[in-house]
Amino acid sequence: MSPLETKVRALFDAYGKRSDDALQDPPKEDVDGVVNAFASYFVESSPRGVMGGANDGGFRAMIPKGFAHYRAVGGKHMTIKGIQVIELDRLHAVADVDWQFDYVNKEGKAGQVTFTNFYFVTIADGSAKVFAYVTPDEDQAMRDHGLV
Repeated sequence: MSPLETKVRALFDAYGKRSDDALQDPPKEDVDGVVNAFASYFVESSPRGVMGGANDGGFRAMIPKGFAHYRAVGGKHMTIKGIQVIELDRLHAVADVDWQFDYVNKEGKAGQVTFTNFYFVTIADGSAKVFAYVTPDEDQAMRDHGLV
């Protein structure tokens, strides 16, 4: 395994654990860890469009709100089920990450939502950071499962 792939995998091992920990009861939210997983500026592309933003206080404030939303709809676990790292050059890679969101809905029925995100990662400053990501329609998946 190359040094780049090793760093990318370590980034997502930690990111996945933080995401799962934030859905536990009681939740353990590592906001600093999430913030540190992203570059100083990053871009998102989803069915809502393309957006970019600074890794600043506004981003920091959104992290607990996002985890609270997942818990409010019944989220119990958020785990990574697979990672494929595609190296673009010695400093950049795309991480193809398969996620599984386990939930218990308002009627007490357990279920899972699976989805794949693509993360663009750089190690230009020595540590792995996400500088862009592509996500599926999370809102529609939540509606399809009766969570929202």
